[in-house]
Amino acid sequence: MFQVIAMWNLTRPDLEMKDSVENIKLRGYNSKPEDKVFLTGQFAIKIKNKEIKTLSVSDISDRYCPTRRDLYYKKGINRPSRHREPTWGVTAGRIVEDFLFDLFSKEMPKKNSRAYQIIREINDQFSNNFHTSNQRKLNKLSELMERDYEDPDWLLKLLNSNGRAELGMKLLHSLMFNGSKDLDLNHLKLNIAHSLKLKPRPTEIGISSCVEPDFLIEEYKVVGDIKSGIEFKPFYQLTCAGYALAYENEKNKDINWGIIYFFPTRDPFAYVKPITFAQIYIFPIDGKLRERFLYFRNQDYNTILKDKSPKFPKVNNRQHCEHCQFMKLCKSEGLKI
Repeated sequence: MFQVIAMWNLTRPDLEMKDSVENIKLRGYNSKPEDKVFLTGQFAIKIKNKEIKTLSVSDISDRYCPTRRDLYYKKGINRPSRHREPTWGVTAGRIVEDFLFDLFSKEMPKKNSRAYQIIREINDQFSNNFHTSNQRKLNKLSELMERDYEDPDWLLKLLNSNGRAELGMKLLHSLMFNGSKDLDLNHLKLNIAHSLKLKPRPTEIGISSCVEPDFLIEEYKVVGDIKSGIEFKPFYQLTCAGYALAYENEKNKDINWGIIYFFPTRDPFAYVKPITFAQIYIFPIDGKLRERFLYFRNQDYNTILKDKSPKFPKVNNRQHCEHCQFMKLCKSEGLKI
């Protein structure tokens, strides 16, 4: 999380790429029919009458299943009663978020140390405490392990290494931003999750009324999300577009920039286990990205209103099936992997 601030200040995309956001016309508060932002027709009516469940930002943006069969199982009007199955990836993702939020909230207010060895000791102690207090979640992760690269112990090592990098980046940012005389980060205005509950109007933009971005930098009009998994997916950027529209719909203020904090939890393609660190993606939430999110929003509402669930993905497009929380349900209905 400290990397987000350091990378933002090093690049200052709001200054270097400001032309990318100057002509954004699609905003969450737009009401003109030609703007395509507000829902119209049967979608808005069915939401108002509570005939269908509203879609969350992640429902729309997380496009793992190419036919959106997973979405139908969650929100479709004739969805089966069986519940989704927990997966290693989803459980690991929650652990990653908990680690980062704890690190940021508990270590950020403390004084920096200039000695690398002390940074290691501080982070190691923090990691040990996190391990102890989250033992139940880690045990669950062990139970869900099905592949060699889904290793809870290695995940903890990666989190520990990333924690050191975060604390080191905090020191670097302090030195570069304030000079050596002041090593505090009290000026930081990065708001993190659990206090960021947005309540847009679902009948207007079709996004559920409780939206929780992972972090927000209101001063620079930035919204961000933490993602984890095997590799960065381009559709992760859609998440920030959805958060921007939701924020604008409630606050009537602009959000121009998105940041994805991607943490790789495992690498099935590696010959040896690598030490990896978080990757920071900073990008403008421009008109094209917003149009794409709104296109998928309309497409997804059309999907959940159908009488039947979508077909299985084509055989050559089932890469995510083995990691899907609905895999057993699909297999029971005839899916072959």
